Amino acid sequence: MANSKKLANKRASILSQVQQFLADVFAQPKHTNPRLLLGFSGGLDSTVLLHILATLRAELPFQLSAMHVHHGLSKNADAWASFCETTCRELNIPLQIQKVIVDKKSSLGVEATARNARYTALNEVEADFICLAQHQNDQAETLLLQLARGAGVKGLAGMAAVDLQRRLLRPLLHVGRAALEAYAKQNQLSWIEDESNDDTHFDRNFMRHEVLPPLQKRYPAIAQTLSRSAENLAEASALLDDLAQIDAGNETPSQKISPKINLDLFKNLSAARQANLMRWWLAKNQIGMPSAQQLQQILQQFLHAKTDTAIKIKVSASQTLRGFQGSAFVVQAYAEAAAMNVLWQGEAEVVLPDCSRLIFSQKAGEGLALPQGNKLRIKNREGGERFRPELGRPSRTLKYVLQSSAMPPWQREQLPLIFMDETLAYIPNLGATAELQAKPHEMGCVITWVCS
Repeated sequence: MANSKKLANKRASILSQVQQFLADVFAQPKHTNPRLLLGFSGGLDSTVLLHILATLRAELPFQLSAMHVHHGLSKNADAWASFCETTCRELNIPLQIQKVIVDKKSSLGVEATARNARYTALNEVEADFICLAQHQNDQAETLLLQLARGAGVKGLAGMAAVDLQRRLLRPLLHVGRAALEAYAKQNQLSWIEDESNDDTHFDRNFMRHEVLPPLQKRYPAIAQTLSRSAENLAEASALLDDLAQIDAGNETPSQKISPKINLDLFKNLSAARQANLMRWWLAKNQIGMPSAQQLQQILQQFLHAKTDTAIKIKVSASQTLRGFQGSAFVVQAYAEAAAMNVLWQGEAEVVLPDCSRLIFSQKAGEGLALPQGNKLRIKNREGGERFRPELGRPSRTLKYVLQSSAMPPWQREQLPLIFMDETLAYIPNLGATAELQAKPHEMGCVITWVCS
């Protein structure tokens, strides 16, 4: 009798924890009646979360669906997909089964490759939040794995219960596996057992079966304490991010993040703050974190380049760090543009072949006067173009005008130009040639180039 009462209390505890967790997330006005997508493997963890979410639909306003990612790595994969179909049908939850191909020879390893494929599939679904069933023991394993890999504070912070940037929710992150098992038995739930979970050749399984059990024997609450350590490290990581924003030139962390780094400010920082700022900046630009050695090489180039224009560091297949006028930028590589000769048809926005955009807006007394009958053409630079910024002053070569501007050299190479007949009428982001500028009483066309 006492045991059954204890189980019922555990069940109520998990339900109330998840209910409060979701209520806190949904309290934001923009999260009214959200669409939740559950990543449903059919294992214990996701089966419990599926049952809890199905139960809470009567209490909280949200729409629920599930996705089972079929990796095809096990001979039982089809049977698992059928189990998930049956379970969701019984609970009246829409299910999508998504088959993915996992490259077993990937240098990332099967575990990481399968995980990436799973996240990619989940992210392709239109949903406000993706719910995952990772729990407290998973968090403890993650921390141990990151320690073994020599991770920094951000890596040791483990998984976040709420990751708004990636739309991820982990409602069970503070619940231990034993409590999930108790909930499943109390509710007579069935689940599948993935035989690969016993294969200790995989790093996570090694931590689960070989490392954690002896630790738990000596320290019974080790999963909770490791999880708490991960929370403390997540707090430290957030503080380091706040410091990096300030070091980037933002007076407070709440200000809009600068897309560049002021090199004078950077050089006056301590070595530890320079490294912290660089890691934060690369992460904000979605650049894979370099190794400690690579990071040191980047820092050395930033510190010892004779001129800022000498900074040119390739950090990914399509991104380079460049310097210009005392600042460093992340520059996206553009494919070499084919010859362009596009007639403007009056659109508010024109998407160019390199995926940059021209925005056309009307403003009184600003921009380009548009006499009737004249057509605007969008062309590439060809060389030899001339431009007159001011009346009464001689025309200048386009090269001179651009070098005198604050436009970085990598943008000058891709800059689209606006012609009226054979005249270079407008340089986007700079202005109209003097003789075609709108008068104060005229409505003019202002053209903005958005290249990132």
